[in-house]
Amino acid sequence: MSSPNSIPQLKKILVPLDGSPLAEEALVQAATIARASKAELLLLRVIAPSSCVPLYPVTTMDLIEPMKEAAFTSARTYLEQVTTYEHLDTLKVQTDVILGSTVTTIIDHAVQQGVDLIVIRSHGETGLTRWVMGSTAHQLIRYSPVPVLVISKPQDKPIDPQHTPRILVALDGSPLAEEAIRPAAQLCAALAYPGQGEIHLTRVVQRVRQYGNQTKEQLGQINAAYQAEAETYLQQIKPDVLTGVLAPLNLKVTTSVLTYMDVEDITQSIIEESSGVGDTTDHLGCDIIAMTTHGRHGFQHLLLGSFTEDVLHAARKPLLVVHASKTKKALQTQVQRKDIVNVPIL
Repeated sequence: MSSPNSIPQLKKILVPLDGSPLAEEALVQAATIARASKAELLLLRVIAPSSCVPLYPVTTMDLIEPMKEAAFTSARTYLEQVTTYEHLDTLKVQTDVILGSTVTTIIDHAVQQGVDLIVIRSHGETGLTRWVMGSTAHQLIRYSPVPVLVISKPQDKPIDPQHTPRILVALDGSPLAEEAIRPAAQLCAALAYPGQGEIHLTRVVQRVRQYGNQTKEQLGQINAAYQAEAETYLQQIKPDVLTGVLAPLNLKVTTSVLTYMDVEDITQSIIEESSGVGDTTDHLGCDIIAMTTHGRHGFQHLLLGSFTEDVLHAARKPLLVVHASKTKKALQTQVQRKDIVNVPIL
């Protein structure tokens, strides 16, 4: 077992802000995580170059620098004011104002600063009320190598500390999907501090209705085999959290197999599962859903990678998105572990 000094902790948390009250709704949860994990909170305001360009091409060069300086001064003043908010005034907070393209600048800054987690508020509605940070959140979950926690509804208060924080990790049997486990475990431990958090691992498996000329009885046997293999897979994954490098986080681990009939059912099935997990009738549901994506579209998607944004749109709870990278370790794990062979659906 790892020593306490080797516990993987969140050390830096980044919150991109655009100056709007909606973006600031991510601060409550980010501050809660930072306080529990003793992490530094980084507040970033990105200034678009277009905001420093005069509307009329008259003495352009004479106007650009004053406009740029005014934009930076306003942004710095805004961030200084934010740091005085009640839930931030006891934290270690760093503020930065950078000129550049919003998404690229956020990602570059996160990587350069060694950020462990980005927390951002997505848009609250669709259509004309959708705002710039909504688009930014979607681009971040596609391209950010740093895990992104997307807040999809107002966070007037952090996750209720009176119950055990629980995060559902949706898995499809691939090593790439498993990359969401570690960030989810770190986040869960931070939210639960000093108590014990809970990770719920759910394996998504298709229930076969027709497969060649199989009889109804044979199809039942096939589905039973898929169910059994999925349960075995989850039991193989559990030790990674309980006795592996994540063991010092002292998390409780529960599991379930989630079956679906049609591809269109996957998103709703994950959301329903996240609302039904629990030990007692008065403590049902997970606080956060965690999934991987690798930012590609079409048939190159992982089973779950292609549904991450769908879950973000439909879920009314925070979504932790981990951008999967096909590392040598993941490939080695894939060879060593006999994963479930299921009917391909994509």
